[in-house]
Amino acid sequence: MNNSIHKIGFAGEMRSALNVEFVKVSRSKTLWLTVFVMLLLALISGLFMFILKYPDLSQRFGLVGAKAQLFGSTADWPGLFDLVLLLMTIGGLVIFGFIFVWIFGREFVDRTVYDLLALPTSRVNIVIAKIITAVYWSLALILILFVLVLGVGEVLRLPLWSAALALHGLEGMLVSGLLTLVLCIPFALAASFTRSYLPAVGCIFLALLFAQIFDALGHAQYFPWDIPELYIGSLGAIAGQTAQPVWIVSYLIAMLVGVLSLAAVVAWWRGADQT
Repeated sequence: MNNSIHKIGFAGEMRSALNVEFVKVSRSKTLWLTVFVMLLLALISGLFMFILKYPDLSQRFGLVGAKAQLFGSTADWPGLFDLVLLLMTIGGLVIFGFIFVWIFGREFVDRTVYDLLALPTSRVNIVIAKIITAVYWSLALILILFVLVLGVGEVLRLPLWSAALALHGLEGMLVSGLLTLVLCIPFALAASFTRSYLPAVGCIFLALLFAQIFDALGHAQYFPWDIPELYIGSLGAIAGQTAQPVWIVSYLIAMLVGVLSLAAVVAWWRGADQT
């Protein structure tokens, strides 16, 4: 009987916490900003595909045309999905990382943390609700980007379309996105610990910087924020390229970082003095 009451109480607290987070997100301009960024990524992909499909026009675009050629993509559906996945390796970490930072950091910047903690909800449930909200928000953005990419490819009349290819591309976007989301939890910890946005956003760009350094040194398999890019590299079959397998230890490193960071966020919110 007590267990049933406890479960009902936990479920009620979680629903209450999720409702609070969803309402805050739905009323925020930040939501539409992230949607706009996804639209921008789709338009950039479309621009590059347009340049590749009409190389005689690339000279009119100057450096943009040269950059499009450097990506090594082809003006077809496999090339479009490859390009989108490539853009997600950097853009995904920045966008999703910012979502985690905003969800946690805004409470301190807007001084709503005191009202939040006054709710009849445990701090653990508050943290879990914030993480769930960030994940739902980010996955929704991935689906929006996928739909936009389908629209771009259709407008450009790209060849080599197949439903299997589209599903494979969506799978790559979702899996790489989930890997990135796991690695964004440390930024939530940074936003909580510093009680601000800027230091946590700085951590995002530090992660990107060190990812480039470890990649250049040939040790990307061991650096967590390189792993989503390595996973995308393992999908070389999308464009007929040679797939490069990712070590199991790399996935374990990513999961370990996510789990430890989540435990640290929960511990900080449970024990930190918010007064």
